Amino acid sequence: MPTHADNPEPAPRQAPLGVSIVAGEPVTPDPGSETFAAINPRTGDALPTRFYAASIGNLNDAANAAWRAFHAARDHSPEDRATMLELIARRISGMAGAIIPRCMEETGLPEDRLAAELGRTTSTLELFARVIRNDTWKRIAIDLPEPRRKPTPRPGLRRVLVPLGPVAVFGSSNFPLAYSTAGTDAASALAAGCPVIVKGHPLHPGTGELVAQAVCGAVRDAGFPVGWFSFLHAGGAREHAVGAELVRHPCVRAAGFTGSFEGGAALAHVAAARPDPIPFFAEMGSTNPVFILPGSVETEPAGIAQHLARSISIFAGQQCTCPGLIFLVQGRATETCIERLGRELAEAPATPMLAARIRKRYLSLVERAIDTPGVRTVQGDNAAIRSAVARPVDSQPAFEKPFLMRTTEDVFLEQETLHDEIFGPAAIVVECKDAEGMLRCAGLVQGSLTGSIFLSNTDLDLARALTGILALRVGRVVFNGVPTGLEVGYATVHGGPYPATNRPDTTAVGPFALERWCRPVAFQNAPAALLPPELRDANEPGTHRIVQGSLTQESITPRKHS
Repeated sequence: MPTHADNPEPAPRQAPLGVSIVAGEPVTPDPGSETFAAINPRTGDALPTRFYAASIGNLNDAANAAWRAFHAARDHSPEDRATMLELIARRISGMAGAIIPRCMEETGLPEDRLAAELGRTTSTLELFARVIRNDTWKRIAIDLPEPRRKPTPRPGLRRVLVPLGPVAVFGSSNFPLAYSTAGTDAASALAAGCPVIVKGHPLHPGTGELVAQAVCGAVRDAGFPVGWFSFLHAGGAREHAVGAELVRHPCVRAAGFTGSFEGGAALAHVAAARPDPIPFFAEMGSTNPVFILPGSVETEPAGIAQHLARSISIFAGQQCTCPGLIFLVQGRATETCIERLGRELAEAPATPMLAARIRKRYLSLVERAIDTPGVRTVQGDNAAIRSAVARPVDSQPAFEKPFLMRTTEDVFLEQETLHDEIFGPAAIVVECKDAEGMLRCAGLVQGSLTGSIFLSNTDLDLARALTGILALRVGRVVFNGVPTGLEVGYATVHGGPYPATNRPDTTAVGPFALERWCRPVAFQNAPAALLPPELRDANEPGTHRIVQGSLTQESITPRKHS
């Protein structure tokens, strides 16, 4: 069977216009609107297109249109939404020739990485289309009535997840396709039955606008109201204001964010401070600790070092699952592993960071670490770091080589600043005195998206204890592998305890991501004609049922997707 990529959908426009798209149409900027430009990280040059930040009026129009669209399309079927998602995937594939070159200019990321990311974006849309064609994801439960029960009859209850309403999505800096305009937050919200308003990221505004053009065309062709999707540019003096205004707007009923801890925490506060607080799902950073157990490092120190070096250095370490802390027990093999890791990182080329301001923050955090008593540099130039930090943020090329530091268990336990994420190609090796010391360190790592354990057969007892600790500290425990590279599937958990996210009970990736944009509603003794379609027939094959309080197996096991 041909895939959507084999027959890509053509798109009418192939270049960014520099304006927001509200309810499917480009808007004319208000007089005096704030403008900004994207910067090519490889050259430091501003790209020629000027972008107009969305005004309060643009934002209000988008939110009101989304609210109207949500109510107008309540009767659209899951099949309608699935068709829309597949059309979006086809449109994006059809515009790959315009999207990828523009994204390369705006992010400095290589073509092969962006082609893979575009493929992940479209495959996620197609996965969600398959998921919503089956009601399993809605966690339907049915308690059958018992009119003859004594002393009181038992009412009939039917439970289902219903969509919240318009969702605000914040594009991320480091994944301009897979976590931005049509990325996992936007795609899962659209799949769940929620209109979406995207706040574009100022580091890749042209990329975001091109993808938004594809989405709007698909929404229109699928027969949904035009307010089902809007894209708002945000940059210059309006960069942060657009986000806060969007979260405060009464028509917005939930929001998803991927970015810095400071930004996510601030917006979560805005969402909670509303007269009617809304769910806010923030992914905010992660140290992704790696534990190399004694038997493993004795067996394969060089191989482990090679895997870690690539995971730390790839794409300048600008991935949310980049390993930032590496724990080993002192010993000869540990020294061999650290030395090999330093050599591997020394040979890695300098690669561009996404923006001068991201590089500036990275350099400042590395400087703070190397200035911590008891921290030594294994690979990197301390003087160059300090010199770069002293210079003002500018538009020069933002290339960086990996940086590796080492310290001891005692220093790590005492210096809390070493527990923080350094977003970029840097890692800290922590040498523990013994296995108990490694467990003590594991108990103090911050909440993270991932935790990795390299082990051999002789490490099982220590690995068992460590796994129990990490299961309380991370969302995904990786064995004998690096945390970078995230498989998208039903069992995927891309989340974790604070400060990695503010909602450790959720995942931002995989079919269960849809549940974030819904809430459960129960219907008691409702006439069949008034029930949602998926609740009308208790005996329909595949319906989830709770009979006399006993949850059936089908209720808790998702159906497999093709």
